[in-house]
Amino acid sequence: MSRRVLALALALASVPAAAYAFYRLARGLGFLDPALDKQQEHRRSILVALYALLLFLPVLFYGFGTGWPRAWALFGIASGLALAVTGALGIRSAVALWRMRHPR
Repeated sequence: MSRRVLALALALASVPAAAYAFYRLARGLGFLDPALDKQQEHRRSILVALYALLLFLPVLFYGFGTGWPRAWALFGIASGLALAVTGALGIRSAVALWRMRHPR
């Protein structure tokens, strides 16, 4: 088994376990209950950004590891843009949540 295939298998095996761990954490902390205020909305945005990281980062690692075959080039660009957008929204929500909890 080549190193690239092993890396892909490891990524595919670890992502469902990590997603389940995030789900359990979100359910335990009450993120999945109906939003009561703005703080909970920001927490959900942060959670979505974490899920996007779990989904798109292994795709990008695998793609850069294989040199992005022609058929994957557009998929890689779309994955990178989706990761950037959800990451930016997650960071913006984290900053807003921080400002709400720590007023000056």
